[in-house]
Amino acid sequence: MIEQIMPVFIFVALGYFFKVFKHDISESLIEFVIYFSLPALALVKIRQLEFDEVVFNIILIAYIAMFTAALVSYFIGRFLKLERKVLATFMVVCTFGNTAFVGFSYVESLYSANELVYPVVYDQIGSFVALLTIGMVLIGWGSQKEQKTTLKQKFQMLLTPPLQAIIFAVIFHDVVFPEYVEGILVKLEYTLIPLVTMIVGMKLEIKAFKRFFKESMIALGIKMILVPLIMLVVLYPFFDFSVTWMKVTFIEIAMPPMTMATVLAIRGGLNKDLAINTLGLGILASFIIVPFWNYIINI
Repeated sequence: MIEQIMPVFIFVALGYFFKVFKHDISESLIEFVIYFSLPALALVKIRQLEFDEVVFNIILIAYIAMFTAALVSYFIGRFLKLERKVLATFMVVCTFGNTAFVGFSYVESLYSANELVYPVVYDQIGSFVALLTIGMVLIGWGSQKEQKTTLKQKFQMLLTPPLQAIIFAVIFHDVVFPEYVEGILVKLEYTLIPLVTMIVGMKLEIKAFKRFFKESMIALGIKMILVPLIMLVVLYPFFDFSVTWMKVTFIEIAMPPMTMATVLAIRGGLNKDLAINTLGLGILASFIIVPFWNYIINI
């Protein structure tokens, strides 16, 4: 399992030390990810998905889990009297899980590579679409002070290049692209994980770990413990936890905060310290919490 997760730490370290010894190029890398890597991923994965009852159940569970996390984090954030920018960051890290890179690694380690189709559905149609729609609205809300957002600005926030790619992928579902086009898309897709984790490394400030530490720990408690517990209670009477797709889906619910959500939150002007701290601490916490939940659902 450690070997599967280790690339996360390596890419983050590469980004951090590149910033320290050279310079921070994270903004340029973010532009590349948004305009090339994410759209390519959407076009490759979503275009090839086969929609059946299991797929729809996974999507339904993903959105119930994210809605629950957003609601719980909002009320707890208000109870903690977090100002709007911090509250929006708090909600982003609680709502969107690392269902791709970390999630894929855990599923492959705890189950097998054959089961990766389930986290792909959860991530692409669940986390990914929600981040680029609801997540972008939330980030926009948190980064605004008192000025009102125009209808045009709201539309621009929603219709991002990755979301346009998702729409295109749905329209051209099962359409076979020319081999050279497919090859280009796959190569661009492969750049996503290394780049987003290196971006996080470049945004990392070790000295800032002590800032917003309490809020980070509370956010992780919500994201990785409280929400999975609520979902276990809610889902257990309606779904068969003995089947593999359900176990894998539940494991996805317990993932630490999403790397791409952290990158977009920082780019959108939210609280960088809270976002980065929660991401880093969440990856460390996942070594204990994810195996714990996997043990619980396999008893």
